[in-house]
Amino acid sequence: MSGKKEKRGNNQNLTRNLILYTAIANLSLMVILAVLNILGVAVLNRFINTFVTIMLAFLFILILRFFRAIQLIDQNANLLSQGKLNISDIIADKTKGLETLTIAFNDMKRNLLSFIESTKSNVIVLSDAVDKVTKSLDMSYKGNEQIAANMATVAEKAQEQLKIVKATLENIEEVSARTNSITDSIANIENFVENTVKITVEGTGHLDKYNEQMDVISANLSETAAFIEALNTHLKEIDQVNGLIINITEQLKLLSLNSAVEAARAGEAGRGFVVVAQEMNKLSAATRESIGQINNLLSNILSSNAKVGESIQSCVGSFNISKEIFASVRDSFYEINKNANILNDDMKMVYDEARMISERTNNINEQGHILHDASNEISSITQDVAAVTEEELAENEEINNQALSLQNMLSGIERLLKRYKTSIVPVSQTSQKRLKILMQSPLDHVFWEGVRQGALYAQNELKAKNVDVEYIGFKKVDGTFNQTIKDRIDSGYDGIIVPGFIGNIGTYVAMANRRNIPVIAYNCDLPEGVKRLSYFGPNVQAAGTLAGELVAKALDGEGEFAIITGPLDTSINKLRRDSIMEFLRKKKKIKLVAEYIADVTDEVVYNKAKEALAKNPDIRIIIIVTGGIQGCAKAIEEAGYAGKTQIICFDYDQQVIELVKRGIVYAAMGQDPFGQGHDPIIAMYNYLVAGETPDSITYTRTEIIDARSVSD
Repeated sequence: MSGKKEKRGNNQNLTRNLILYTAIANLSLMVILAVLNILGVAVLNRFINTFVTIMLAFLFILILRFFRAIQLIDQNANLLSQGKLNISDIIADKTKGLETLTIAFNDMKRNLLSFIESTKSNVIVLSDAVDKVTKSLDMSYKGNEQIAANMATVAEKAQEQLKIVKATLENIEEVSARTNSITDSIANIENFVENTVKITVEGTGHLDKYNEQMDVISANLSETAAFIEALNTHLKEIDQVNGLIINITEQLKLLSLNSAVEAARAGEAGRGFVVVAQEMNKLSAATRESIGQINNLLSNILSSNAKVGESIQSCVGSFNISKEIFASVRDSFYEINKNANILNDDMKMVYDEARMISERTNNINEQGHILHDASNEISSITQDVAAVTEEELAENEEINNQALSLQNMLSGIERLLKRYKTSIVPVSQTSQKRLKILMQSPLDHVFWEGVRQGALYAQNELKAKNVDVEYIGFKKVDGTFNQTIKDRIDSGYDGIIVPGFIGNIGTYVAMANRRNIPVIAYNCDLPEGVKRLSYFGPNVQAAGTLAGELVAKALDGEGEFAIITGPLDTSINKLRRDSIMEFLRKKKKIKLVAEYIADVTDEVVYNKAKEALAKNPDIRIIIIVTGGIQGCAKAIEEAGYAGKTQIICFDYDQQVIELVKRGIVYAAMGQDPFGQGHDPIIAMYNYLVAGETPDSITYTRTEIIDARSVSD
């Protein structure tokens, strides 16, 4: 950097010395010519006259160029003295011999413009802040007035509150005592329930054992009933045998009778049968008598067995009923035991809740005492608060006066800024109807932040002129951009301001034209054939040509360069690129060795620049048509080419200025982003209100920063 500055200084000194030496030489020759004329040397005189003529012509050319440079600087200085700062930089190559003055003039103008635009941005911020402070003070003042008016009521209510707190505290203490009593009672009930649970558990165990004994008795009764039934069966069988014996006795009796008849027939010979027959009758009679007794006995036994069986059956039935009742009782006892367990659990929960309530009540009691003390304190400081409020009212009034003074100061600054004609001035008329103006822009690059600042300043200038200026910035330009335009057209907006490079923008501009809504393009003009009111922005072709001139100058007429551009379907990219190439095609010794079409992100441009340097290590200039400058600088530094390979780019910020200082950026061209955001809005307002039709094309100023125009 210091070597380049020293070289520039030497060149300037050389030019000045050459002019001085030429003047001295011509003066010397004129003296010699005068002497020779006196001496009369004719031939030598003619030679010297010819030489002097040539030197005078050369001197005249140098002086003419010098005075043209002075005239150019003077013209710009005259504009600057009139406050017309919105002018392009003076190209240092057009002011040979006055480069330092040119750079100083450009720096002065640029610094003044930067100061004015920064001041405008600060005015916006301060104006918004003052408005907010003023509104806040008004609200605070009204609030303090209300507070002051209500302080007496607050004091009275504070006393009432103190009384209520005392009464509440007494009630809380009573509730606390009752709660503690309930807690103790619940603890006793819990102990009783626990004992009941134990007893029901023991009773349930006894019932289970008793139920087992009942089952045994039931089984025994069943066996006895079965035994009685079997006995009755046997007795019935005996009764059947008795019947058989009776039949036998009847047969014996009949046989005895037959024997007696036969014995009577036989006479003496049958006497023995008579005796047998008699005995058989006796046996038969005795048998029948015995059988009769047996039958009576069996009948009595059967009758008794029947009664015993009925009694047993009745007993079994009664026992079964008793068993069912007992089972029901046992189930009830189980249910009682279950419910007793549930009750025990519930009582434990109730006890826990009661204990917690008791603790909370005690805490509330403590808080009540604290509240009582606080109420006393509130009551005591209420008067102090009233006094402070009165003081705040007075202070707010003073601050409000200071805010008004600040507002007047800002108005004075704005009037002072208007003396410098850096942008279009709004007409004095105020719109009769409420106007709505839309301005849209991308917001994905630092350049568009400058555009946004200009738009906000225009908003501030027009805020009292019955107009709504809606600025919308898009971090990502997609279909929403054009859809927003359509929505505003459908909403009846009065003017639309958009950059001309947005895809398919012509369709929506035509839609606006059909509804007689004027459209202003900025930054890049609309496609050919699309009607618009005006265009505000850089001369894209001239800027591209200037970039080509910078490349030729940086390469000193010979060398290799690369170019990285955004998508060429965006018109500004294509126009810049084509203008650069058209100029450099005339330079036969300057060669394009790499060209990339890429997104404008630092990462993508870094990769493309890195690839270009790897394939072509002799590249000395890389032209960045859109964004990604930091990415390209990173690739150059990583390759170790800092000082050998430099960047020429469009748009700049503080980071790019730092890269210029470090020798990585050879030159950067600015295109007045603040003016591009401000001037179209004011021009649209002037057209809508006063009918002032802006020029079809208004080019923004061009600025160039390089190593000669930045300082450490």
